[in-house]
Amino acid sequence: MTESESFVSVSTQLRDTFGRKVKELRLSMKMSQRDLAEGAGVRQALVSQIERGEANPTLDSILRIAAALNVSFAELFELPRS
Repeated sequence: MTESESFVSVSTQLRDTFGRKVKELRLSMKMSQRDLAEGAGVRQALVSQIERGEANPTLDSILRIAAALNVSFAELFELPRS
């Protein structure tokens, strides 16, 4: 695997992990995508894209989402425990 392919693989895994965690936390808090978007000051479309692993959000957006979900930045990227 080339360095470029490795970067793409890690990047995709991070986006997927982040998206799953955002959705899991949002649903556990009984929030709609709109609720989260409003609480974080981002567009609902961005929340939807994040949850599907399709967005490449800015650091600012990630921090806003973490605050709206009342979790740390790092918690949004934690892999599920086996």
